[in-house]
Amino acid sequence: MESMEASRQIMWMIPFWMKVVMYLSLAVATYFFATGLVEKYKFVTAGGKNPKDLLPKKLNLEGFLKTIFFQGKVPRDSFVNIFHSMIFWGFLTLFIATELVAIHADTPFKVFKGTTYIVVSFLADIGGLFVLLGVGLAYYRRYVVKRKFLSATRPNQEKFMYGMLIALVVIGYLLEAIRIYVTNMPEGERFWSPIGYTFAAMVGSLGLSQEVLAGSYKTLWMLHMLNTMAFVASLTHSKFFHILVLPFNALMTPYRRGAVLNPMDFANENAETFGLGKTSEMTLKEKLDTLACVECGRCTQVCPANLADKPLDPKLIVTKVRDVMFNNPGQDVELWGDNPLYASNELDSCTTCGACMEECPASIEHVQVIMDLKRYKALTLGDLPPAAADAVNKIKKNGNPWGISQDDRFNWAQGMDVPVIEAGKKVDYLYYVGCAGSYDGSNQKVVKDTVNLLKKAGVSFAVMGKTEKCNGDPVRRFGDEYSFYEIAIENIANMRQYEFGKVVTHCPHCLHTIGKEYAKFDDGQFETVHHTELLSELLRSGKLKALKNVADELTFHDPCYLGRHHGEYNAPRDILTSIPGVKLIEMEKNKDKALCCGMGGGNMWYELPEGKHLAENRLEQIGDTKAPKLATSCSYCMINFNSSKGHISTTENLQVEDVASILAKSAL
Repeated sequence: MESMEASRQIMWMIPFWMKVVMYLSLAVATYFFATGLVEKYKFVTAGGKNPKDLLPKKLNLEGFLKTIFFQGKVPRDSFVNIFHSMIFWGFLTLFIATELVAIHADTPFKVFKGTTYIVVSFLADIGGLFVLLGVGLAYYRRYVVKRKFLSATRPNQEKFMYGMLIALVVIGYLLEAIRIYVTNMPEGERFWSPIGYTFAAMVGSLGLSQEVLAGSYKTLWMLHMLNTMAFVASLTHSKFFHILVLPFNALMTPYRRGAVLNPMDFANENAETFGLGKTSEMTLKEKLDTLACVECGRCTQVCPANLADKPLDPKLIVTKVRDVMFNNPGQDVELWGDNPLYASNELDSCTTCGACMEECPASIEHVQVIMDLKRYKALTLGDLPPAAADAVNKIKKNGNPWGISQDDRFNWAQGMDVPVIEAGKKVDYLYYVGCAGSYDGSNQKVVKDTVNLLKKAGVSFAVMGKTEKCNGDPVRRFGDEYSFYEIAIENIANMRQYEFGKVVTHCPHCLHTIGKEYAKFDDGQFETVHHTELLSELLRSGKLKALKNVADELTFHDPCYLGRHHGEYNAPRDILTSIPGVKLIEMEKNKDKALCCGMGGGNMWYELPEGKHLAENRLEQIGDTKAPKLATSCSYCMINFNSSKGHISTTENLQVEDVASILAKSAL
C-alpha cells in the first residue's frame, strides 16, 4: 500500500559540512539555553535562599498537567483561546514532526514513513497555517486594536516571538515547496502536504533552474536551522520562557492559596523592619511570579478596583518590581525610598477578591505580594488610612470595628433562647456570629433566621454570646499584622476553652480567617463551614424541608471569600433552587467570574476618593437581570449593596436578602 511506502529523504540535498554546522549550532544553543536557566535560578534564589522554600506542602499536579496539555486558564477568554490554541496546537504539531525527523535521521528507528509520515506531514502542514493565523490575530489584538490592558514594559519581547514563529513556519513551507517541486511533484504530497504542494506549484511557475533551486534550498535550510537554534537559545532569555515557567509555576501554586497569609516572626530580635521593603525580602514564589508574568492583562481586566478607576493595576504590582530587579541586577533595591515604587492608595485599593489570581494563566499570587507590601506600609511606615486606624483601635478596645460596647454584642438574641456554649459541654457546631451579625440590623435578621433553622433541624449548636470578639479579618487586610497577631492569639485561646466539632460562620470573611488563617498559628486548627453549606446539607439529609411556596424572582451574588477563596458555589444555589416558587436568574458574571462588591481588603472601613464607588459596577450587572431581589450570603455584601443600591437607577428599589432568610420563609 502507498501509505506503507510514503516517506521522503531526510536531510535531502544537505552536504555533510552543513550537518556538522547544525550539530555545532545545537551545542551553542544548548549552552545559551542552560546559562539562561541558571540565571533565572539565581534570580529566584538570590540572597542564599533555600530553593526548598519554594516547595508547597502539596504540589498542584492538576494545574501542572492542565497548563502543559490544555493551556491552563488561557481558554477562559474565548477570543484569546482561538488564537492561542492555533499557536499552541500548531506549534506542538511542528515540534512533534521535528522530533520524529530527528529520530529518523539520528537513530536506528526509521519512524518517519508510511502512515505516520502521511498523518504527521498533513498535521504539520495545517499546524503551520494555524501558527501563522494565530500570530496574525495576536498581533492584531496587541498592536492594531491596542487594548490598554495589554501594555508591556518590554514590547519588543512580543515582536521577537511573533517574528521568530513566522520565520520558522514560512521558511519551512518554502523548503517543503522546493523539495516537492524538484522531486517531480509526487501526487501523494498533494493530499498530505497541501500547503507545501500549493507553494511548489508557485515555485514551478517562476521557471528557475535546478542549480538556482538547489542553492536556494541549501540557503533556506541553513536559515531555517539557525532560526531553530536561535529559538532554542532564546527560550530562557525571552518571553518564550513562559513555555517552561508557566507549567512549573502552576505546579508550585496550590489551589486557592493566594489569599491565605502566613504569620510574621515578631520574635526575631534582629528584624529592623516588617513586611516587604526591599527586593531581598521577596519570597521565592513572589520572585518566580515575576518571571512567570506574560503581561497578558487578564488580572487588569477583572480587577474591581481597576474597573472602578481606582489607582490599582494588579499587573503593574508584579511588573514594576520585576523591572526594577532586572534593571539593577545583583542589587538589593529599596521599594520605599525617596521615590516609592508603590503608592499607598494603589495598595489600599485592593479588595483581595482574588479575581486576578483566578484569571491569571501564569498562576501568579498577586494578593500575597500586595499584602506583604501593605504590611510594610502599616507596620514599618505607620501608614494606614485614618478610618482604618480608627477601626483597628475600636476592635482592640471594644472587640468590633464599629466601637459599640462589648456588652451589647449579644443583644440580638433577646427573647430567642439561643444556646450559649459552656466549658465541658460539647456541641456539634460553634456558631461564630461575627461583628456584622451581632451589631448590624440587616445581618442580625440573617443570624436570627439561621438560628431558627438550626433549631428546626435539631442541630446541636451554641454561640459564644458576649465573649465573642472580632476575628481580626479587617485588621489583617489593613496590613496591621501585629494587631492581628494579638487578636488571633486571644481568640484561639478563647475558642479552645470549649468543646465543639466544627465552627459555622455566616460571614465568608470569618470563614476564611478562622478556617484557614488561624490554622497557621499553634492550636488554631478549626474545621469551619459556611452557614449555606450547613443548611444545604440539612436540606439534603431531610432534617430541613423547604415546602412553603416563596414567590421570589431573584439573582444571586457570589461572595469572593465564599466562592473564589473557599470554592463554594453550589450550596447557596442548591438552597435557592430547592425552595418552591423561587426563580433564579443568573448574572452574566457569576461564580468564579463574579465581580467583587468592593468591600474586601479592608475597603469596608474606608473609602478612597479616586474613581467611583466600588459597588456600582456590580450593581449595574445586578440591574441588568431585572430581578427585583438580590440574594447573597455575606455580611459585607449585605451591608454594601443595601447602602449603595440607590446609586444606580436600575437597583433603587432592589430588595437584598440572605439565602438563609429566604429559606426560613419556606422551611419546616
